Amino acid sequence: MAENLSRDDEQRGTRKVLKWGVVIATVLFVVLLAIFVLGPRV
Repeated sequence: MAENLSRDDEQRGTRKVLKWGVVIATVLFVVLLAIFVLGPRV
């Protein structure tokens, strides 16, 4: 990384990325679950 971030900023950025990763993974999991559970019956 070229920027010289303080440790606090670095942790805040990491936390934000992790949070979005968890959100995206959860949404994908729920969508796939819904497709598999509801798909065959429709």
